[in-house]
Amino acid sequence: MGRKLRWGVLGAAGIAKGVLIPAIQASRNGAVAVLGTRDPAALGAFAAEHRIGRVVTGYEAVIANPDVDALYIPLPNSLHSEWAERAADAGKPVLCEKPLAMTAAEAERMAARFAGKRVPLMEGFMYRFHPQHARVQAIIDSGEIGELTEVHAHLSVDLMNPPDPKNVRFAPPLGGGALLDMGCYAVSIARMIFGAEPTRVLAWQSLDSTFGVDIATSAVLEFPGGRVASASCSFKGNGQGFYRVIGRKGMIDVPRGILPGLGERSAEALVVVIDGNGRRREEEIAPADQYRLMVEAFADAVIDSRPVPLSPSDSIANMRVLDAIAASAAKGAAVSL
Repeated sequence: MGRKLRWGVLGAAGIAKGVLIPAIQASRNGAVAVLGTRDPAALGAFAAEHRIGRVVTGYEAVIANPDVDALYIPLPNSLHSEWAERAADAGKPVLCEKPLAMTAAEAERMAARFAGKRVPLMEGFMYRFHPQHARVQAIIDSGEIGELTEVHAHLSVDLMNPPDPKNVRFAPPLGGGALLDMGCYAVSIARMIFGAEPTRVLAWQSLDSTFGVDIATSAVLEFPGGRVASASCSFKGNGQGFYRVIGRKGMIDVPRGILPGLGERSAEALVVVIDGNGRRREEEIAPADQYRLMVEAFADAVIDSRPVPLSPSDSIANMRVLDAIAASAAKGAAVSL
């Protein structure tokens, strides 16, 4: 394998066309060699604009192509495991859109398949690669806000005004719903900040009678040492993606913690430190393409035969919490992990 990863992309989902393919093409160590789709002719202009070498019919043709070193999978959630495992059988590393799977059991099966083939697998949590989170961790490590006690994480985008019935987020068989689509971020953030796994969750969901998916989910996660986190997500709000870290001496607000610079939003990230007297210190973090940073980090790991920066075990742990949240909301009672 050369020093530049040749990518294959399965499907022309909005996330692929809007940010991931441009990120790969702008990366220092990769390029899209093959794009697989049901209708190659419809993507001719897009492929030419983004310098994609070849557009083929279907996904198997991408996996089997000898000019493809690794795959990006932006398919609906219900198709992640099937096509990722086919890639593993072909010896092709995979960067898979979040959530990695529909359930923790499915994620465990995927991880075992990749481990058995000695092929890299990574979930596409792009936010983890933005430098603002390293800055948050540095502030925490400095002791400025004291011992951590709480984390509040939220992501919402209004998809209900009016809802698009063709949107896969509203299709239960495809793994739709706010929890899998957005709640995975909030849970991941809480686990990242505490560096631990929750022991118990209590959750609530708002279910849409038309589509049969959750359009809002809120959960309280209990962590060891009496620490707690709230994780919430919604298709009927516009809170974007933010989180707050509360300590005994102050707190940190991260108002653009998940999607900085997307659309018309300001590209700068912001970290706000608030002391016990309410005094605020705002730190601007320079614009960064977290998608490009993610694909470069993944490509570096594949090219250098190193472990990927986000391990499948972390993805499995995140899925276990999502499973517990869904179970708690269905039972109307707390669920232990």
